[in-house]
Amino acid sequence: RQGRVRLTEAGERFLPRARSMLAEWAAAESDARRPPQRLAARLGIMPSLPAKPVAAWLASCEADGFDVEAVQATPEILRERLRRGRLDAALLPVTAGEVRAVALFRDPFRIAVADGHRLAGKRRCSIADLAREPFVIRPEHETARRTFAAHGARPRVALRTTDDEAAIAAVAAGVGACFVPASLARQGCALLALKELPAERRIGLVWSERLEAARTERLRRLAQAAPWPRKFSPSSSHDRLSQEKH
Repeated sequence: RQGRVRLTEAGERFLPRARSMLAEWAAAESDARRPPQRLAARLGIMPSLPAKPVAAWLASCEADGFDVEAVQATPEILRERLRRGRLDAALLPVTAGEVRAVALFRDPFRIAVADGHRLAGKRRCSIADLAREPFVIRPEHETARRTFAAHGARPRVALRTTDDEAAIAAVAAGVGACFVPASLARQGCALLALKELPAERRIGLVWSERLEAARTERLRRLAQAAPWPRKFSPSSSHDRLSQEKH
């Protein structure tokens, strides 16, 4: 001290480093307070999927740091958008030959009838039991229609619709029976297995070949954690697809 505080020669040499250290510390504090960078997630959802687990999956993606942009379309349209790189991933029916896919849950097809229907107390029925029943027709009913026709049965169509909620409401009201994925069952309906049609669909997450590995892994993990009905275990679903492919 000589009337005022002055730096020594060593202090003069240290001063630029001290200023640099303070600047780095301030930058580190700023980075720590800044929210993590969010990533885009362009997702596709096929119709006729159970709404609650789909919504839970989308919400978990948002919470995990994705800015979600989701669209609902037919499986054919979604696969084309995946191929063109316009979607990152989509919920679709998957097969044993899928490479960029993980199975999430099994969804058996059932015949839905109203709770008060004469067949409601049964677990299974046959085409003969339904031959004279009016039917509510959904897009996925085509498989059942062909099976009925092969057995000489052509049920009367009481309602034809592409709206699953409208179809289920019509069944519950007693308009007719309907061929539905079990995951779409609602209160007021009973589900019966059809002896001549032991069918199911397998729903999974399919991703674009253009999606980088880190985002693929995060989306796959979040999809497997969603509360799907009859879900595959996360440790086995991808392996099972690979094994069945061979």
